[in-house]
Amino acid sequence: MNSFNVTELSKESVFTKELLLDDTFLLLTPQTPFNDKLKQSLLNWEFRQVCSEGELGKTAPAEMPKPATSSASVDAAIEETFMETEVEEQSEENKDGSVMERALKRVENVKEENTSIDKNHMVLVQIVYEEYLNYVEDVYTKFTTHKKLDYEAIHAQLKDFCVFINEQRRYILRLQPENQVNSRTYLLNHAMRSTIFAIAIALQLRMPFPKQVDLAVACVLHEIGMLKLPPQIYIVNKPLSLADRNSMYTHPILSYNILKNYNFPLSIQLGALEHHEKQNGTGYPRKLTGEKISLFAKIISVACSFEAITAPRLHKVQQSSYEAMVELLKNNGLQFDENVIKALLFAVSLYPIGAYVFLHNGKIGQVVDVNPLNPKLPIIQILGEKDEHGDPVTMPIGTDLKIVRTLSRQEVLDLQKSLS
Repeated sequence: MNSFNVTELSKESVFTKELLLDDTFLLLTPQTPFNDKLKQSLLNWEFRQVCSEGELGKTAPAEMPKPATSSASVDAAIEETFMETEVEEQSEENKDGSVMERALKRVENVKEENTSIDKNHMVLVQIVYEEYLNYVEDVYTKFTTHKKLDYEAIHAQLKDFCVFINEQRRYILRLQPENQVNSRTYLLNHAMRSTIFAIAIALQLRMPFPKQVDLAVACVLHEIGMLKLPPQIYIVNKPLSLADRNSMYTHPILSYNILKNYNFPLSIQLGALEHHEKQNGTGYPRKLTGEKISLFAKIISVACSFEAITAPRLHKVQQSSYEAMVELLKNNGLQFDENVIKALLFAVSLYPIGAYVFLHNGKIGQVVDVNPLNPKLPIIQILGEKDEHGDPVTMPIGTDLKIVRTLSRQEVLDLQKSLS
């Protein structure tokens, strides 16, 4: 793999093979010219090098097409014309670019000058999250209205998202859940936030990247069977009737059948089918025990439970991420795979990334990263204090700094209101 300095590239630069941000994030296809806008975006976000297995060259001057003089050259001309038409059709179909490209364009429009790197990262993750939320809504809508569900297309879009989570984990985990008071908001945010937690778990388990992407597909679509049920069954502020509860129990099977009918990989199908199974055999729909439940399903089960506990719903009181982590660690009745819970703990810490805490010195901090050696001692950002570069002061919890307690939900809302 060859490395290239971004500052040395120009709009005439082309590469004989794919240009990558890292080993997986595709920037340009072969022979596609580099451009000033891409260069500026990379520099703005402090990416100084890119890589490619190919060589660097320059775009050649355009040549006039030569007249066809033989059967072979006529065939070549026809093939060239067909390829040009195909490219135009693909361009029209994908005229808005990938989800990540749209997000980065939005970032450039709103990015503020002379602000801290931390703030710019949070602007980035918020916009990327919103764009993928819109994308998932589009996937659900096209399935509902046109019966379209394309594994390859979804896989390609979520590949970028998995790379983004890998790179921006400590920032994207700080995003706070929004009120989810209707069926659209509930399903979309549940799918998106669960996917973020699932990939965080997968990273801790050292899952290979291709499997991470399929896990993301499974997590985004694991509740798609809900679209075949009346919304009042899963968006309700009172106990379900026996009939409604039985209908709810069918949604994993509905999701499985949908994914099977559209030829999704078996691991994704099983992730959707088994995400409500429990280690102790008390889950549904097949009452499987631990050794028979797929790894995707075990991860989605923990990720979804953590998301559900921390997110606002009509039928329950939202709990803090700390309370959610404590509840999962108890693992009452051994419902969850303990290795998966441990992976979540080390991925987000006992005081999960994004949580606000009271400190022993009377100050308030926000958890911004984990301590890989001790999940009880996360990295804290002190609110209201900045270093010489204008960035918030960041310190590890230890003997000189201790957490007294987490802030209540109302305290967090009041704090966010005052900060805004």
